Amino acid sequence: MSTTIYYISNILIIICLASSLLQTRYLFNINKFNNLSVSFLATIQLFSILIAFGLLIYLFLISDFSFELVYLNSHSEKPLIYKLSGVWGNHEGSMLLWILILVLFNFFFSLFSLKRKIFQNLTVSVQSLMIFGFTLFILFLSNPFKLSENNYADGIGLNPILQDPLLAIHPPVLYLGYVGFSLVFSFAIAGLICKEIDKTWASIIKPWVFIAWSFLTAGIALGSFWAYYELGWGGYWFWDPVENASLMPWLAATALIHCVVVLEKKNTMQSWTIVLAIMTFSLSLIGTFLVRSGILNSVHTFASDPGRGLFILIFLFTILFGSFFLFAIQSEKINKPDLSSLVSRSTGIQINNWLLMTILSVVFIGTMYPLATDLFLNQSLTVGPQYYAITITPLIIIFIFFMIFSPRLGWKESKLINLIMSMRFILISVLSLSFIISLYFDLFNLSEITIIFLSLILVFTSLKSGFRPSGKNTIIKSNLGQNIAHAGFGIFMIAVVSNAVYSKEKIYDAKVGDSLELSGYIFNFKKIEQVEGANFNSLKAYIDLEKEEKILDEFTPEIRFYSDPPTITSETSIIHKFFSDIYVVMNVPQNQQSVSVRLHIKPFMNILWFGVTMIILGGLITAFLKRTRIDEV
Repeated sequence: MSTTIYYISNILIIICLASSLLQTRYLFNINKFNNLSVSFLATIQLFSILIAFGLLIYLFLISDFSFELVYLNSHSEKPLIYKLSGVWGNHEGSMLLWILILVLFNFFFSLFSLKRKIFQNLTVSVQSLMIFGFTLFILFLSNPFKLSENNYADGIGLNPILQDPLLAIHPPVLYLGYVGFSLVFSFAIAGLICKEIDKTWASIIKPWVFIAWSFLTAGIALGSFWAYYELGWGGYWFWDPVENASLMPWLAATALIHCVVVLEKKNTMQSWTIVLAIMTFSLSLIGTFLVRSGILNSVHTFASDPGRGLFILIFLFTILFGSFFLFAIQSEKINKPDLSSLVSRSTGIQINNWLLMTILSVVFIGTMYPLATDLFLNQSLTVGPQYYAITITPLIIIFIFFMIFSPRLGWKESKLINLIMSMRFILISVLSLSFIISLYFDLFNLSEITIIFLSLILVFTSLKSGFRPSGKNTIIKSNLGQNIAHAGFGIFMIAVVSNAVYSKEKIYDAKVGDSLELSGYIFNFKKIEQVEGANFNSLKAYIDLEKEEKILDEFTPEIRFYSDPPTITSETSIIHKFFSDIYVVMNVPQNQQSVSVRLHIKPFMNILWFGVTMIILGGLITAFLKRTRIDEV
């Protein structure tokens, strides 16, 4: 049975490889397209990889340890959901998932009926070229269906840190974002070949750009939420190199979506749009290289050999060199000058794009410089949160300022004084509110109060601009998604600053019967007991939360001991309140008398996640909903 699955799965991968290669032939003869053949080959790609991926899931579900991947990443006693997440919780399985998403985007785009058939078919062909490259990679360097040399009775098991329900959905959602920009990259190359980077081109790619951006945002948010409650560090972002590797394409993609909007409206910023489309996908590949090259030591990384990293590096440089060479040849033929006034919406968007690129550069240097010093100088260097706080904070302030005013400027020309006068009520109200907040909360740091002030203005102006009264009715404006996302970003920034300023933390060496205190809350350590889980044993503490002599809730932090593989983890216990999270972590006991208990008060966490949700929702609304346009002059 195992041998049969081995041969069937590899044949399916070869079928996908062959159909992708056939699809790429249209790149060399763009005048001889067969539309039926293009969609047919895309269908073959999809079904071959879909069946192969289904077979891999089946092997994990039945715990077939005759396959090396199942042996290394699963265990017979592992719960069903973790067997499923084990499919992509490793290098080989995650790359097969990557290819599956590549062919999914390729298939769905091939089904659309576009007037520009040559452009559509070229896009599919470029996408197929990347499918061919990655399929070749897994077939020879990263085959998920490799048979084990020994007959194992059981598997090693998935890393216990990754045994979490959220990890079953975080990687696929993140990959939908990463790989979604492969299609945007294919759009860009097809547009360069056709010399058709215009309004129509922008309107075709706009939904796909926003879909990919929304999935990437959601994937990053899910990973951040997982780190917050699972790792026990009390935070949601640690500037880990692999976290940064996902943030960099997000920054480039955020600039890209604004360029696409300008291009669709004004038929300008063609070069910016193409460069950002290439850059976004290239940064996604850089993240893939960092994770799979073995040069990082991170909870996110996969153990891998240098050959895999070398292949991805060569593939990355090929894409970068080829795409930018094509851009250099065609740029003069596609670019059109921007005739907008200095005080206009497109100028404001352009300034914010420069700010996003500057922030991206800061993150890139902070991520790559320590790796370079370690690689070339054999010196360990750590770039901590302070570096990012000092360098990015002033840029964020300017960025929010332009987020407020740019969408409210006309596309051609506006008078700034008129805009300020139209917003005077909001400006005065928010200024007064910010002053009250600063006095009440003892918030006098200039940068912090400035971010809160600007973010409040952004929230109010964005929500107000999403709708327009029309007689007895309220019309939903065409830029509703934009305004929801901008308001969400303002809410997010308020929560970030508030969390950074007002978070409290205290560590106790505690024993049963102790009462611990933090910010007016009393933590009564009632008992600790041994608990047997599905595939682990644990020490579970029971701690009552008390305030003003009233028991409010109970914490149940755990220390889990896994045998396959042997691992110890700390499971947090969090009580979610509207304005704050109360967060308890218990560390491994060092003696028989006490355990180390870490208490956190994390304000505005619900507000933070709500802001992120609004950002994602805004992107999806822009991608999918078509409203009656009310264009502002």
